[in-house]
Amino acid sequence: MLDWFDYHGHMCIAFDMLGLSVFDFLKENNYVPYTLEQVRHISYQLCYAVNFLHENQLTHTDLKPENVLFVNSEYDTYFNNKKKREERRIKNTDIKLIDFGSATFDHEHHSTIVSTRHYRAPEVILELGWSQPCDVWSIGCIMFELYTGYTLFQTHDNKEHLAMMDRILGTLPYRMTKKSKKQKYFHRGCLDWDDKSSAGRYVRDTCKPLRVSKHINCLFNNSQYIPFLETFYCGS
Repeated sequence: MLDWFDYHGHMCIAFDMLGLSVFDFLKENNYVPYTLEQVRHISYQLCYAVNFLHENQLTHTDLKPENVLFVNSEYDTYFNNKKKREERRIKNTDIKLIDFGSATFDHEHHSTIVSTRHYRAPEVILELGWSQPCDVWSIGCIMFELYTGYTLFQTHDNKEHLAMMDRILGTLPYRMTKKSKKQKYFHRGCLDWDDKSSAGRYVRDTCKPLRVSKHINCLFNNSQYIPFLETFYCGS
């Protein structure tokens, strides 16, 4: 924090000037994914920052690529011979986490719905109550997006979102579906979802089981990364 001042009853805080968000850089680079080393460095810093929040009983609740900014977004340009186009490579992957407008302390009232749709944890959708683990889920979604160049859960509908989770990570744990206030999404403990509908075909064609994703096989070595991601799901 550089300074703060009051403007007609509103507290204004001045911070260092930052660069583009990791999302905006990705978008301006035609969604060319970040390299493995870049993803590792960005992810380490993000986890470090979020861990600091959690140690202070604070949940960010809105982790997404738009809220992760490069300290400096200068880049080098090179020509990709395979794709016959120019691409950008960020020079410095130091980042800062921003937007604490929805951050919530453990002792404060917890809104029913938090997080931007694509990065929302299953316990939030199912209205099971939430805490710090919902941030961890969001981090996993962000890491996937940085490395692949596309959003893991590209949807705007709750049931379709759950179907995508089911398709990618496996069946929702029964202990979660049983306790959920959203029983309208289930039939006899299973997600009430028609795989043969247009939405069902979209999920089937768009979402691939995580264990066979070539991107994840490359990311941190399958044997290490899969159990790591599964703890987001099974530990929810």
